[in-house]
Amino acid sequence: MIKLGKQEIPNVINELTIEQFEKVSEFTNNQELDAFEKWVSVFTYLGADEDEVNEMDFSEFKDKVKEFNTVTYKASTKKKRTIEIEGFKYISYDKKFKLSVRDIKHIEKIIKKDPTRYVSKMLAVIFKREDLDIQEHYSDAHIKHKANLFKSLNAEIALPFMAYVADKLKDTAKQLTNEVTAVVESNNG
Repeated sequence: MIKLGKQEIPNVINELTIEQFEKVSEFTNNQELDAFEKWVSVFTYLGADEDEVNEMDFSEFKDKVKEFNTVTYKASTKKKRTIEIEGFKYISYDKKFKLSVRDIKHIEKIIKKDPTRYVSKMLAVIFKREDLDIQEHYSDAHIKHKANLFKSLNAEIALPFMAYVADKLKDTAKQLTNEVTAVVESNNG
C-alpha cells in the first residue's frame, strides 16, 4: 500500500483483486490518455481522492508514480490447483499443469480481443468446474460467468498462469513463424 493524500491505495499484486489489476492495466495501456491522465485515473480508481491527486505538487505526484511502480514483492510461481467459489469447485489441473490446444486457442482469442482485461477470462478457461462437461465448460456464457466470479479473487493467483501462457504463446508464435518461413523458402527455392 502507498499513502496518497488521506488514503492508502494498493500497489502490490497481492493487494489487488483481478478486477483492479485488469483496470490498472487498461488505464496504463490506454494510448488515448496522456501520462498524467493515466496515473490520475489509476490512483483515483484505487481509492485516492481525485481533488487531492489533482492538487498535488508535480514532484510529489512523480514520486508517487515511482513509488507505486517500485515494488519489492516476490510472487509465488506455484500454480493454484483448485478454487472454491459459491459452493462450486474449480480445478486447473489434476497431477501436473498443462494446457490443451483447446485452452490455448480460447486464451489466445481472449487476449487478442482485449489485451489489457483478459486475466479473469483466461482463468475462466483454465479453471474447469468439476461437475460440468467439456461443452458446458467452454460455452461463452459459462466463461463470462466464471470470469465475473474470478474478478474478486486476489490477483496474485493469476501471475503463475499469466507467465506460463505468455511463455507458451511466445514459443508457439516463434515456432509457427519458423515453420511458415521454412515452407515459403522451400517453395521459392
